[in-house]
Amino acid sequence: MRKSLLALTALAATAALPAQAEYHYGFANVYGDYLNWEQGAEEVNRPAHYTIGAEGGAGFDWGEIYGFYEYEKLNMASTDRSQAAKFSMHYKIVGDFTAYAQVYNIIDNKFSSEQNRVFGFGYTGLTGDNFWFKPFAGMHDVSAGDYTETDKDGKVTTRIDANGFNGYMVGWNAGFKFDVAGVPLMVTNWHETELARNEGYAASQHGKTGHNGAVGLWFDITDTFYTGVQYRYFYNKLGYEGYGDAMIWRIGMHL
Repeated sequence: MRKSLLALTALAATAALPAQAEYHYGFANVYGDYLNWEQGAEEVNRPAHYTIGAEGGAGFDWGEIYGFYEYEKLNMASTDRSQAAKFSMHYKIVGDFTAYAQVYNIIDNKFSSEQNRVFGFGYTGLTGDNFWFKPFAGMHDVSAGDYTETDKDGKVTTRIDANGFNGYMVGWNAGFKFDVAGVPLMVTNWHETELARNEGYAASQHGKTGHNGAVGLWFDITDTFYTGVQYRYFYNKLGYEGYGDAMIWRIGMHL
């Protein structure tokens, strides 16, 4: 919980800096998700679950920020539930070239708790009235504990430190707004590729390289309520070996 509060505090604090920042846009949503691991192209043997969350973002003359918080697995026992929080920022250096920072936490989960930190560079100039594409690349640092291997009797045979420098991450956030028969829709995509992972993290995630992302289709039911579906995909990520996917169904409210 402490790490989530730190991330959300950073989001609030950054929004106030610089003190004379010119505000360009902002949004905030609350939502409920239903995630089913068996509705994708691959059948991932994990139980479906419900999540509630909140997200927000804002743009200024100096750059932009985004963050979310989620409380996951509401349909499971309290010991099986988890929390996730993310904060990201583009800070303009020259023109639309930015210094990029990202912090992602997953906590209070009996299977894994970790914090991922990315520091590097980005670009926010590929935008228009109905589209955006914002790439980034940076160094990846992780706090993930130790990875352990056990023998057939459950005795630990190998313990590998998965903390510290974890290679590099490249990715993007993109979206496109369009109409079909007068119905306004939006497609979004976020993607992350992890490269040259450290030995411990590569062992726990089944490879030196991993991919993580989602493609979403969104529809505003009214000015307040919206719905959408996301195709969630991953490769050597989320503790899963090889390619896996899931569908996430959402109902939300614009604040």
